[in-house]
Amino acid sequence: MPLRVLAQGALLWLRADLASTLCLRAMDPSFLLNEGDVEPTNQAVHIRPEQRRTYRSIGGEVGLVDEHMEAYRMVGQVLDGAPNMSHSKHIMQFVMSHPKAPVLPPGGCLYLPNDGVWTSFYQHVEHPYPALFTEMIANSYYPSCNETSLSGLRLPSSCGEGTLRGSRGCFKVTSVGGSTDSIKIYETTGHLGLPDKWSYHIEHAKPHGAPKRTREEANASQCGMSSTLPEVPTGNRLEIPTRYVVCRQSDDDNTITEEMVRAQNEWSNEAFSGNSPWTRMSFDQGHPMSADMQISFKLVDVNIVTNPECAKHGFVNTDHLKGYNTNPEKYFTIVIITNDVSGVLGQTEFPFDLSENNENQMVIVSSVGFKGFASRNHGDMMYDEGDTVVHESGHAFGLLHTFDGGCWGKGDWIEDTSTEKLPHYDCVVDLSCGQTDPVHNFMDYSPDDCMVGFTEGQKRRAHCIMEHYRPTLYSTSLRATTFPSLPAYPLQ
Repeated sequence: MPLRVLAQGALLWLRADLASTLCLRAMDPSFLLNEGDVEPTNQAVHIRPEQRRTYRSIGGEVGLVDEHMEAYRMVGQVLDGAPNMSHSKHIMQFVMSHPKAPVLPPGGCLYLPNDGVWTSFYQHVEHPYPALFTEMIANSYYPSCNETSLSGLRLPSSCGEGTLRGSRGCFKVTSVGGSTDSIKIYETTGHLGLPDKWSYHIEHAKPHGAPKRTREEANASQCGMSSTLPEVPTGNRLEIPTRYVVCRQSDDDNTITEEMVRAQNEWSNEAFSGNSPWTRMSFDQGHPMSADMQISFKLVDVNIVTNPECAKHGFVNTDHLKGYNTNPEKYFTIVIITNDVSGVLGQTEFPFDLSENNENQMVIVSSVGFKGFASRNHGDMMYDEGDTVVHESGHAFGLLHTFDGGCWGKGDWIEDTSTEKLPHYDCVVDLSCGQTDPVHNFMDYSPDDCMVGFTEGQKRRAHCIMEHYRPTLYSTSLRATTFPSLPAYPLQ
């Protein structure tokens, strides 16, 4: 999915002492990827040994907090002077506060992708699990600027001065700044150090669904900019028959229970009714937009199946899931993957890319983003509330990311969501496109306790998309009356 010299004068990232350790092979310059190339699979060709180096992390080195923070702050200061590295700076800020953040010893080289690389990455790795950014930094930091990273990955060979070898061609490496006695930082137009799970997903993910039309074509055909769409009548609600499929790896795997599914479904109903809890942040000037979407999920079935391939490879190959999504035109199906190898929180096809009876019309979510999983399994509490299912369900209603399209064009086709350049993983104020980024919106990548609601424009789009692209489910779900209370799903 992703990808996006050296330096002026004498300083090459490929220092003389390092150059001798690498294989410098000539290559046709036409094979070099330029700045406009967004080849998604051009990740660095690392040697990934089975046995990795252990490294210190902030969670296990309490006495090194000051040293740790200072290294990350220094990196942030250098990246302040590199506008096209803003997202790598944001990720460094996220990592430095994570208990698994690697301690970066002074005197090393850190390779980080530019914003163009990240833009391409998010087009192809849907909703990455953020905790893996800590592994990415350990993979991308080379102590003493030698050929082996903090985690034990080997630096790929060079194609010539200021370049590294990638899976789809060579990419450039440019010095950003830093010093020999602290940390030297380099901008890359390919992706160094991707975590094993993301690398695996990029290499093995099988295309699914129908060939995608251009976003412009898909949106303009039926449901254009939100301001052109009609208001949803006050008395109209969609009560959508919803079924959950839990793919577990063995019969004794109780990672996700029926009780957890019921709790998740109730949480989703609260979120879509505009009642998600809100904790005021210092930058909030009032309650974030939190529209009643006039959509609810009527739980009709929970199917817990033992299928190791589905549990492990469901994101990579959705063929493992299709058999559980019969009659997709009649039901809203949510599949939970419990042993994921992709490092993905969720993945969902847009309704306008598929026919309504296509078996890929489903929401796919990792158990690590399911409500109650982290609290039961000592996981990452940033994703314990259940908002991953809410976010992915938004995609199933045709909602795009708030950062879709960046600062230009029609973005997510919603006028009342601020444009933003790239996603957020912290609940912090930012003005990436000149106005406050919508970190409280469910269609960003913010942590669960930061996500609060949808907007009126998103509601209009969701109803329009359902009516035109999932008409059978829309017509059977439509209730033109006062919203009734939903019966609780009876546990067996």
